[in-house]
Amino acid sequence: MPKINIVCKDCDGTGLYKGMAERGKCAVVCRSCNGTGKQEFHYEEFKERKKRDDIERVFRGSYGYVHDHNSPGGCTYEEWLNGKEPEPVKEYYCPYIWDNKGIGNEPLEKCKEDISIGMSITNCIHYNNKNECWREYQKERIK
Repeated sequence: MPKINIVCKDCDGTGLYKGMAERGKCAVVCRSCNGTGKQEFHYEEFKERKKRDDIERVFRGSYGYVHDHNSPGGCTYEEWLNGKEPEPVKEYYCPYIWDNKGIGNEPLEKCKEDISIGMSITNCIHYNNKNECWREYQKERIK
């Protein structure tokens, strides 16, 4: 297995560690690198994506929900291997949860107006009518 030398993460390459117990202008020899300032990093070169035989269904994320291979949405593992993007689980979450890229980049205009920082998404006035939000989201994507 190939290896390279990298900067020691614990002492930032200095060979010296200064923590809670090292007061004033003193330090101890870094135990992670034995004072060398470097660590060996062993790695396996990437050749191709490895296959898994324990997966049947793929989801883009869990978004706080429990998924299994019988859950709606997502896509099959074979579809994903062939380039398909997993579908959202529209029954569980709305476009804001699925495609929120941060303040000012909400997936729908009404998300900007009706969702505030720190608010639970289930308190959104549109959350119980997610299907309408999904219809609007699909229209926006077609434009």
